[in-house]
Amino acid sequence: MLLILVLTGMVLQQCRVARELQQADAPISTGIDGLRLFCMAQDTIQSLLISKAAAILVFDNERYEVSVTLFSKKDSIIYLSAVNSGFEILRASVETDSIKVIDRMHKIVYRTPLYRRFGFQHPVNFRDLQNIISRYFICDDLDLARDDTGESIYFEFDEKNTRKRITINRTDLKMRNFEFYNTKTNKYLMGERTESGYKTYSNFMISEFEILTSGGVITYNMDKEIRMDVNPKKYSFVNLQ
Repeated sequence: MLLILVLTGMVLQQCRVARELQQADAPISTGIDGLRLFCMAQDTIQSLLISKAAAILVFDNERYEVSVTLFSKKDSIIYLSAVNSGFEILRASVETDSIKVIDRMHKIVYRTPLYRRFGFQHPVNFRDLQNIISRYFICDDLDLARDDTGESIYFEFDEKNTRKRITINRTDLKMRNFEFYNTKTNKYLMGERTESGYKTYSNFMISEFEILTSGGVITYNMDKEIRMDVNPKKYSFVNLQ
């Protein structure tokens, strides 16, 4: 359950947004030059809120249709809530050093560090997750961009034992796919654009899952109160390593 929440948030911005915002986001140019101009025009964006996004989750042979809300504040926090028929199924927060997930259905709180002191690291860190959530955040890494002069702009963030790649369409500057894969643990997080939305799949943390996301309305540069407290008498707590 832990990863479902986190990954849902990662792909929402790829499939969403009101028509007027899509027109405002239209690139002036293509390739890295176009991306650079886009970043210069959007350098005041520090947070985004995506609401009313539709998602289909497949996890443990169960299928869930949910409405998702995602809030992300640059270099600070990623927050996500998934609701089914008016009932919140999951709520999650990702900070620079940790992940916390509240499983409402089973009354369980999961907590895990993003950075491991010992052993192999997870396939993603906070910066990776932030870069996937929005192309506005990846603007800080333009020096790592490579333009193949064909269809894509590539970003490579490879670390020891871990392959980290993000690909953006060089024409409309929207994310095409991403891949984070640890060669030692075989844990992965991957996503790709499809005709019906954006599909994400992973075996990172707990179990394998798939999620298909579409729709949603986005608002920039607004604050949101984040509440991750629960009644300790009603919930059990699991610390994952």
